[in-house]
Amino acid sequence: MSIDGNRTYDEKELLLKIAEGDERSFGALTKLHWPQVYGTALRLTKSPEQAKDLAQEMFIKLWNNRSKLPEVDNLSAYIYVAARHIVMDFMQKKVLHVDNMSHLAEYFTENSVSHPQTSLELKELQQTVSAAVQALPEKTRQVFVLHRFEGKTHREIADLLQISEVSSKTYIVRALKDIRRYLSKHAGDNSLLLIFLLSEFFQ
Repeated sequence: MSIDGNRTYDEKELLLKIAEGDERSFGALTKLHWPQVYGTALRLTKSPEQAKDLAQEMFIKLWNNRSKLPEVDNLSAYIYVAARHIVMDFMQKKVLHVDNMSHLAEYFTENSVSHPQTSLELKELQQTVSAAVQALPEKTRQVFVLHRFEGKTHREIADLLQISEVSSKTYIVRALKDIRRYLSKHAGDNSLLLIFLLSEFFQ
């Protein structure tokens, strides 16, 4: 790992120096990893100003918790997770516009191969959504599946199920309310479930 083009440190040595309060070493770490963190935040928020704020917040937290750094085995992965948590905290405050949710889901899907935790969350998301739909009352579930999964219009659903268009719309409202409640109870720390709860799926 090259620092300032003059000296070379291995990762462990750099982290030990930072843990001891070496600000110059931390500045070097920040310089090395800023593009990764800022780029991720920019892609997720689509706002240069917000991306800068989130990246700064991540590095401030990293410095404040520097005593833990010598225990880190993979710095890039550690920083990825730390940045991810910052974004999730931001999401939970519902500051992100709903239009960003699909980009967040896409981002974490693309990174699931290199980050097994995300792959696990994707599987958990699929299972939980399926369970939430299955838990719906029969008629509500039928309308929901036809409308949201098969793309049927309310008129088509009304004809298929011999109900009114108003009833079809009412069933969808009930379904979304029940599914949101179900997912809220099971989201826990699953970032993708949180994304799903905030997504256009519920609009």
